[in-house]
Amino acid sequence: MIRKLTASALILAALTGAAAAASAQPGLNAGDVQLALSAGVQPGDYSRAELINIIEARKEGEANRLNYFLSGANRSSGAAIGNAGVDQLSALAGVEAGQFTANELQRLVKAKADQDTTTERFILSGDSRKAANPAEVVTPGEAQLAALIGVDPAQYTLAELIALQPQSDD
Repeated sequence: MIRKLTASALILAALTGAAAAASAQPGLNAGDVQLALSAGVQPGDYSRAELINIIEARKEGEANRLNYFLSGANRSSGAAIGNAGVDQLSALAGVEAGQFTANELQRLVKAKADQDTTTERFILSGDSRKAANPAEVVTPGEAQLAALIGVDPAQYTLAELIALQPQSDD
């Protein structure tokens, strides 16, 4: 019984090693090759994150997202490197890049995954960005800061009132 288990373990190890070594292209991870083949694309042409997005887009039937990654638009040279993650989130959320903040995109992706259409509509409508009119509410602190510099507190935000305060010469 032990010999059969040992022999089975050795065969499994040999097969696993052979599969790992038998990458379709030298220098490519066997897992990435397998992902590429699952995505229906040439191994080595896409990053692991892109492959996962392609597979998910196909599975979910999201043509816009699929075309975004297949076309390489997510790699556009004109985009700032710092925005690459936000662009990927935009593609994942199925919206045009540059229209939403990273936080909004994360909330939108989660709302879509949870099938929370109320939150999804709220974010897409832009209502999540509407701030209260500074003139609507003046706090006692804002009133005091405005009085120190002689301005109408309803015309400024708290941050602006703080920035307008005179600097001490200490």
